[in-house]
Amino acid sequence: MRRESRGARGRLFFMTACLALGVAAVTGVAALVAAVDGAVSRDARSLLAADVSIESRRAFPEELGPALDAFGVAEIADVVEMGAMISAPESAREPVLAELKSATSGYPLFGEIVTDPAGVTPGGLAEDELIAAPELMAQMGVGVGGSVLIGGKPYRVAAELVDEPDRVDFAMTLGPRAFVSPGGLERTGLVQFGSRVNYKRQVKIKDAATPLDAARLVTTVRESLVDAPYLRFKTFDKPSPGLTRALDRIASYLGLVALLSLLLGGIGVAQVVRAWLGSRTPAIATLRSLGFRPREVFAAYFGHVLVLSLIGCVIGIAVGLSAPFVVRAFAPELMANGAGPLQWGAALRGLVLGLGTAAVFSLPPLTAVWRVSPARVLRAEASPLPAPKVVRVLSAVALIAGVFAFAFIQTREWLPSLAFTGGLGALVLLLSGAALMVSKLASNVPRRGLGFTLRHGVAALARPGAGVIGAAVALGLGTLVVLALGIVGSRLEQELVNGAPPDAPTVFLVDVQPDQWEGVQEIMASEGMINVDSTPVVMARLSAVAGTPVHELIDDGKRGRERWTLTREQRLTWAKDLPGGNTLVEGELWSDPDAAELSIEKGFAESLGVGLGDTVSFDVQGLPMTFKITSLREVDWASFRINFFLLVEPGMMEDAPGWRLAAGRIDPEREGALQAAVVQRYPNVSVLRIRPLLEKVASTLGRIALAVRLLGGFTVLVGIAILAGAVAATSLKRGGEAALLKSMGMTRRGVASLFAVEYGLLGLVSGAFGGLGALLLSWAFLRFGLQLPGLPSLTAIPIAAVGTAALAVTAGLAASSKPLRASPIETLRG
Repeated sequence: MRRESRGARGRLFFMTACLALGVAAVTGVAALVAAVDGAVSRDARSLLAADVSIESRRAFPEELGPALDAFGVAEIADVVEMGAMISAPESAREPVLAELKSATSGYPLFGEIVTDPAGVTPGGLAEDELIAAPELMAQMGVGVGGSVLIGGKPYRVAAELVDEPDRVDFAMTLGPRAFVSPGGLERTGLVQFGSRVNYKRQVKIKDAATPLDAARLVTTVRESLVDAPYLRFKTFDKPSPGLTRALDRIASYLGLVALLSLLLGGIGVAQVVRAWLGSRTPAIATLRSLGFRPREVFAAYFGHVLVLSLIGCVIGIAVGLSAPFVVRAFAPELMANGAGPLQWGAALRGLVLGLGTAAVFSLPPLTAVWRVSPARVLRAEASPLPAPKVVRVLSAVALIAGVFAFAFIQTREWLPSLAFTGGLGALVLLLSGAALMVSKLASNVPRRGLGFTLRHGVAALARPGAGVIGAAVALGLGTLVVLALGIVGSRLEQELVNGAPPDAPTVFLVDVQPDQWEGVQEIMASEGMINVDSTPVVMARLSAVAGTPVHELIDDGKRGRERWTLTREQRLTWAKDLPGGNTLVEGELWSDPDAAELSIEKGFAESLGVGLGDTVSFDVQGLPMTFKITSLREVDWASFRINFFLLVEPGMMEDAPGWRLAAGRIDPEREGALQAAVVQRYPNVSVLRIRPLLEKVASTLGRIALAVRLLGGFTVLVGIAILAGAVAATSLKRGGEAALLKSMGMTRRGVASLFAVEYGLLGLVSGAFGGLGALLLSWAFLRFGLQLPGLPSLTAIPIAAVGTAALAVTAGLAASSKPLRASPIETLRG
């Protein structure tokens, strides 16, 4: 290393900086990705209040506790939910159907429960106390300190419920919420054989548990318990149908960023090593003439690359580890739950990936040592020697295998890794072909009609040793990375910002009886409710699936059905047309005139184990009814609108006893007046406010969108810097050319103009092909990776071409500034 720095410390420093930037991209992005992922995961945990939530309609089996202990969980909290009638003895109002919830002292494991007065927790309540939602107190006409009856037992309202962490999925709740202690729930006497009770065991696995940890726990419990089919699992990375899609998308995007950062780093490393070896050709020739074999020279320079890469890794680790704290300083809302611990795991991962990237991408340019003839010591024009075919093949195989291995490490999936490696190889071949085409065209361009500068600038692309292919591949791939990340990040951010619709309902009205609907409509209109939607609801229970009675399916664990779908109380509605936010994926709506038809949500159908043509039978309050499944739907649960798993054909259930569910949007200051008016006139109707839920979801999606913007911006800036460094590194050998041209009478400005034409044309072609590749990659990733519709604008291609050309000219001239300023005699004596 000391020998390499003699007489060229400035150049070696520049090479080290460029190499460090390439490797730092891998390391820094890896650490920043881990930090962003940690921040998003903390938000997701607070929404679920656990790493894993296990639910059951029956008491948990005794084997669940030992199974969790054997796995090694850190903490658990037990929650019980059920419907209960609550009345106020001091009020003449009708009893209210509420959702009663008890929780042990560990609840919540993540997030916090907010009450007024503050500091009241479910586990700290006395057996005769409760925490009540404001809409429940309004319906009963009591306040904090008032008394209510549950199961005939008196309870004092200890606090008003302001917010709770695991309330992210409205999911047709029974009514307003009330918390009691476990002893308080037992005191009601309502938990009896046959009661409709939902049991939850919330689990904290460990600090900073990953989705893989959560999945392993779910798998362990399912394999350990005979009664596992009765259990339903939720993990923090899939807390609710609406948010799961957003979290899946950010996870995919983080994977794309991490994967493309490897490509960025590889581009920087390959170009810098190629330029560095070009400048060290005399030294390599000297070593060859002294008897060093090519593989020994290769090993020496490969060691240099690894040492310089290690410096780059240290820089990258420092950048990556400090990034979360920098982000917290500039965007505290993203790190609202704290910047988190230092990401040492990400640092180690980045170190391995950074060194691996440098090693793999430096192999092809390092094969140049075989082409350096010992005769170069005596004769600079000595023809290069051919590298052995086995060396070229092995270096190419190592590069391809390394790219695939790194892609698999990032994605942990075979098919995307193969697609990425294959697509990258195809683009490299395309760019190489484009570069050869440009060289050939440059040598055949008619000389007449072109100005001197343009003529010689074009001809320079066809000269021997111009390095057009390497530069074109580096510029094209760099353009692809920068533009693809920009397109995907912008589209994803737009989708996340619109994730909580601005017109989503903020109030639901439950249990509106048919003869009350007209009056309720008048109240909603008088209070200024807009975007009103309503639908009839009929309650039913499954009696048979595909002709098999439900009780037989419950006892049969080999059908692949999730048993909660069989035992839950089903809510049915009907509609002539497909409701908004619903999309048909199989079959047709109301297409069989000879059958009573049923349209079922696709995920629910999979859980139930049915498909098109199967029959489903219900017990509709004593009346048996059988329907044929003629269509499957996908539902946009993130819309927060009225949606159902089961939609029956109109004309089949209008006479069945039921009620109406309504939803709409109203100004926050009018919510209280609406509730008071409805409760005074129709005490049985529950008015549920979900504005806090919408605000919580919008806040989470907003922080995720900010993470996408910051991470994408950081990676794009690094990519531009790497592109500039790669161009600048290839420009360092221009000293001799500049001196020769100036000695022939050209001015400094004229030489700079020649170089600018050459850089600009190369950047234009590379940018155009890189932009095309970016468009294809962006479309494929948005369509198949994120399930987002739309085609990126074709205007990105000319923008990419012009932008790459401008960057190439700027970076190339900046790197050539010193030889342009030096006198020809100084440079030629060199």
